[in-house]
Amino acid sequence: MNYLQHFDSIQVVEACVAGAGDFGTGVLHQARQMQGLSARIAVDVSAAAAQRALERAGVPVVQIMVCHSEEEALEAWKSGRYIAAGSIDTVIGLPFDILVESTGIPEAGAQHAYTAIMAGKHVGIATKETESVVGPYLTHLARRKGLVFTPLDGDQPSLLIGLVTWAKTLGFEIVAAGKSSEYDFIWDEQRQHILCNGESYPAPAMTNLWSLPEGAERESVAARAAALEAIPLISVPDLCEMANVANATGLLPDCPEFHATVLRIPEVPTVLDTIENGGVLSGTGRLEVFNCLRKPDEVSFAGGVFVVVRCEDDAAWELLRGKGHILSRSGQSAMIYLPRHLLGLEAPVSLLDAVQNGLVSGGGEATAPRIDLVARATCALPAGHTFEMRGHHRNIEGLRPEAHPARSLDPDGAVPFYLLPGARLRRNIAAHDIIPFSALKVADSTLLRLRREQDEIFQRVMS
Repeated sequence: MNYLQHFDSIQVVEACVAGAGDFGTGVLHQARQMQGLSARIAVDVSAAAAQRALERAGVPVVQIMVCHSEEEALEAWKSGRYIAAGSIDTVIGLPFDILVESTGIPEAGAQHAYTAIMAGKHVGIATKETESVVGPYLTHLARRKGLVFTPLDGDQPSLLIGLVTWAKTLGFEIVAAGKSSEYDFIWDEQRQHILCNGESYPAPAMTNLWSLPEGAERESVAARAAALEAIPLISVPDLCEMANVANATGLLPDCPEFHATVLRIPEVPTVLDTIENGGVLSGTGRLEVFNCLRKPDEVSFAGGVFVVVRCEDDAAWELLRGKGHILSRSGQSAMIYLPRHLLGLEAPVSLLDAVQNGLVSGGGEATAPRIDLVARATCALPAGHTFEMRGHHRNIEGLRPEAHPARSLDPDGAVPFYLLPGARLRRNIAAHDIIPFSALKVADSTLLRLRREQDEIFQRVMS
C-alpha cells in the first residue's frame, strides 16, 4: 500500500494525546515527523507532566503553553501553540479529531474515552486495561454516534488483529495466533544462565533442553518450564492484550492461564499446533503467548505477533520452506509473523485511518464480549485487604491473571481484573480462589458504570 496516496494529505488530522508514557510520547514525537497528522495537545496527571512529555517529543519549550482552563486552551489553540493540560475537561472543547488514550490507568481510560466519544471525537485506545473491561461497550457507543473506537498499531493487539484478519481474508485456517512476551529469554551458554528483563537466572538444565527432541516436544517444553520456574512465564499485560484480541476476532485461549511456552522461534509452529500433530493445543482457533528463547547473537521476536496456519498444499508449502518460511516438523502447519512492536511510533497510521477513512485498525472490532480477564489469588487474602495496582506492568500483588468466558457482573461471578484497583475485600479469600464480585466493596466509578451498561446491552450474548 502507498500510504501517501491512501491518505489525503490536504486534510490534517488533529489528535489529543492523554498519557505521557512511552506510547503517548512516541505519538507526539512521530506526529512531528509526518504529514497529515498534528498532535498539539497533551494531557497527563498534571499540566507540568504533559509539558515534559511534549519536551521529550522534541517540542521547543517556547512553543508550549501550560493551560489550566478552557479559555487558556482555546487561546493556545488559536495561536498555534502546543497545549499541556492536566485534565481532559480543559481541552475537550477544542476541535481535535481523535483522542489517543494511553494513560494505562483503567479508570482514567474509561473517563477519557467516554468523554471523548460523547463530545463527538474518535478514540484510539492503547490502555488495554480499560478495553479489557468495557471495550465492546465503548465500541458500541462510538458506532452509535458514527465514530471509531480502535486499538492502535504499534501495540500488539492491533497488529495481531490485523494479521488474523489478513489470514482469514486469504482463507487460511488459523491453528493459533498470538505474540511473544515482552522480554526475551536469552541463553548465556558459557555461564549457564538465562537473562530476562535485566535479571540473570541460573539455568544449568537448559544445556540439555536447548533443542526439542523430535517426538518428545511436549515433554521437553514442560521440562523447560520447570527448569525456569524462577522466571515469570506469563504477565498480566500479555493476558490482558489477548483478552482484547479474543473480543475482536473470536479466537479463544486453549486454557485460562495460557500455555505460555518457552520456545525458540523455529519451534513455534511445531509446539503451537494441535496435540495430534505433536503440539500442545486441544484444538484450532486458539490464542497463545510464548516466551522467545534465543542466544545473544540470534534475532529477537521483538514482541511481535504471529499466526500459525494449516498447510493444505504440500508442494506450495515445501517451496515456501525452501525460501526460509518456518514450517512445523510435521509439515502440517507454518508460522507467519511480524517481528515488530514500535509502540507510539507506528500509531499515527491508525489515527489517520480512523479519522480520514472511518476504519478500525486491523479490521476487527470488539463488537461483543467473549473473554474477561479475571484474578485468582496466589495466597490467602484477609478481609479488609485493599487491592493496589503497581508498576509498569499494572500488576496487583497476590493475584494471578486468567482469561475466562465473559459474563455479567453478579454476586457469584468473577470480577474483571481491572475493576479491582482500589477495591476492598469484604471477607477472606483462600489461596487459589477466583476473586468474586460479591467479595468486594467497590467504589462507584466511570469504569464500573460503563461495565454495568455493557452487561445490560450484551446480556443475551453473555448468558
